Amino acid sequence: MRVTIEHREAASGVLAKRTECYIDCTVNFSEEESAIIEARDLYREGFIVRTSTPLPSQGSTLGTRLMRGFGPLLIVGGLLYGMIVEGLAHAPTNFGAPALFLGIGLTMFGFFRSRKEDKRFATDEQEITVKKLLNTPTFTVHAWNPAAAKGIEDDIRENLVSLKNVIKNSAQIQAKQTFEL
Repeated sequence: MRVTIEHREAASGVLAKRTECYIDCTVNFSEEESAIIEARDLYREGFIVRTSTPLPSQGSTLGTRLMRGFGPLLIVGGLLYGMIVEGLAHAPTNFGAPALFLGIGLTMFGFFRSRKEDKRFATDEQEITVKKLLNTPTFTVHAWNPAAAKGIEDDIRENLVSLKNVIKNSAQIQAKQTFEL
């Protein structure tokens, strides 16, 4: 098993004033380990680490709420304006249809963004399994600061050593043992 761990910082937030720390970890299994994993069906083995995304900022949460609030208002307003002003009065303003589509877009974007935020608030963990590592050998973990990143890296190393031991100990079935107690 070859493991590469890289620490990085990235700007986040609407104005990119915050910096977030991330740990990128790449795990490549050897041919022998891949054969053991396949032979013993160890695809579900794994460990749990912190999530890969930071908590949403207050500005992001507020923006999502505004989109979810104003989107339906634009839909209704666009429909009413289109039917009454542009339809009955025959006024060539072309405001109803753009407002309608903008409302639909804001509502959909706000809905999907709030689902993403809700998932992040619901759990602070991600499960890394052997199957995931074979399909996508790189995973990312978010850390609050560089000091926390070092501690999280130590946890990742311990989990990977345990995973390596599971694979190694699964290579052969133990021979029959007889002993007295």
